[in-house]
Amino acid sequence: MKAKWQASFWRAALGVTLALLAAPRPASAQAVVSNPLDPSPFGVNFLKWEFLKGHADVWTDLRQRMTLMKAAGITWDRDGIDKNTVNPKPGVWEWGFTDKVVALAGEQHVHLAVILMGGPPPRDEAGRAAYAEYVYQTVRRYKGSIKVWEIWNEPNIPSFWKNPDVKLYTLMLKAAYAAAKRADPSCVVLGGSANGPGNDWFNGIADEGGWDSCDAISLHPYAMSPDPIKQRLDLILHTINGVVRAHGPKPVWITEDGWRAAREPAEEAKQATRVFQTYVIALANGVHNIDYFCMDDYDHWGLIHSSQPFDPKPSYTAVQTLTRALGAPGPAAPFVGYLKMPSGVAGFVFRRPGRRRVIILWNNDDEMRTITLPQRTGLTAMDILQNPVPVTQGRLALGQFPIIVSGADIRRLGPVSPAFDPFTLPKGTNLIYNGALDAAPDSTVGAWKTPGNWYPGVFNAGGKDADLRVTGGGRGGSTCLSIAKAAGAAAWNNAIIPVKPGKRYELTAWVKTQAATGKNVAQIVWYSGNMWTPMGAVDTVSQAGTQDWTLVTAEGVCPRDAMFVRVHLRSEKNTGTVSFDDVALVEE
Repeated sequence: MKAKWQASFWRAALGVTLALLAAPRPASAQAVVSNPLDPSPFGVNFLKWEFLKGHADVWTDLRQRMTLMKAAGITWDRDGIDKNTVNPKPGVWEWGFTDKVVALAGEQHVHLAVILMGGPPPRDEAGRAAYAEYVYQTVRRYKGSIKVWEIWNEPNIPSFWKNPDVKLYTLMLKAAYAAAKRADPSCVVLGGSANGPGNDWFNGIADEGGWDSCDAISLHPYAMSPDPIKQRLDLILHTINGVVRAHGPKPVWITEDGWRAAREPAEEAKQATRVFQTYVIALANGVHNIDYFCMDDYDHWGLIHSSQPFDPKPSYTAVQTLTRALGAPGPAAPFVGYLKMPSGVAGFVFRRPGRRRVIILWNNDDEMRTITLPQRTGLTAMDILQNPVPVTQGRLALGQFPIIVSGADIRRLGPVSPAFDPFTLPKGTNLIYNGALDAAPDSTVGAWKTPGNWYPGVFNAGGKDADLRVTGGGRGGSTCLSIAKAAGAAAWNNAIIPVKPGKRYELTAWVKTQAATGKNVAQIVWYSGNMWTPMGAVDTVSQAGTQDWTLVTAEGVCPRDAMFVRVHLRSEKNTGTVSFDDVALVEE
């Protein structure tokens, strides 16, 4: 059903665009070259013309960037037309530079998804009217060339909207939608533009009556985890799809997502895998368009080191490999299901014309495996860096990089189903990575490094005014975490964990105290869909005095607008010592 309404969505938009191509252009848009929509899901944030406009070689640079995009199989760029550029003061409109950018994109067959933002967020009727007029004028001018418009950028965090307010954003969204549709009834308006998955933000837009004031939603599911598997991106997108179903079907766009990598070969190789996996997992969850942030190497996020001279990273090759395998430009091969694979292996199947299928394989962990596919002949394979991978009688080695297998025939492939989801965890799985608090020895004798996926302090709120230690005094001689002499509130916190709204979770931990005072607990701390805002906590029973290892528990139901948990091991006003070990969070 999803494929049918997505196809209808693009056919309708494309039909109107082609009609516009045949119609005379208004005088105000003579510099614009019309450009039909490309249904390809592959996009980036790259052109950044607002940052380049003062450069002497801006047009050479933009043309080169567009060429590099297309060579990677990417035809969508997400960027902004800044209100301050085209409407520097009331009643004044300056289109010259932007006209040239849009004309160049049309000439190069690069499609633009444009952010409409600039100046302080509108907080009253006058501000919303001025913003709506900017939307109307911009959409009207470029309606023959640009069809996708995004209303603001990350308004759910203070970086782009001081004191975020979903009611105010929704009022602006309603005004912007009406203005955009008045200017171009066939345009596509993206609403939300949420930092993180933003389930709370989208629920709020719906609660405020704004769900029908956008044609699709956009989100930025950046990770606070080392890779998309530990991030549980699959679960995050499942949850967002549930939010969309609850409020009314719409396409989902990821207009930003990215992975940083230090300029070291090993780290850039890992980035290639993470970028590739992000695109694939998003496609398997029906995401309509994915615009990676970014192609240039801003703060080490990029797919290339530089565009002039061209210096690609492994991640550029990985994306190019994926677009060639699934098809670009034009619609990508649709996801049809998973192959049934051994535990720890993900096997995605995409449909090519006729009986042909493309298989994408990787390990969900750090193990090296040899697997055997049901089809024994006619297969070829390469890794994401385009190195050939031998396939003998269906057997191949699965190692560091994901592998793309071509030549698969649906008649010989064996069962394929969405039910074989390789990311579904068995009931009772501990959702905390390194719940055992295992730590490696430090260079100092008797000292330990901080356990992986654990951090000193209360997340984003201090909590380090105490003696926070990693010791070898855990249960059975293992490492554990301790807090002593906590004058105020001190804690250890773990890497963020995605959870399911409405589900019940149980936290267990072992606690040991030595002359402990005050409050000493393990906590489930719920966080909103922006990943930063706490939404309440559930505590275990506080422990005090002196006692040996004791098992403590807490349980709670994830609120509707929460989507993440951080477990905090917390001590307040404690003149003694509390230690924690073997922490587990389980979905009941």
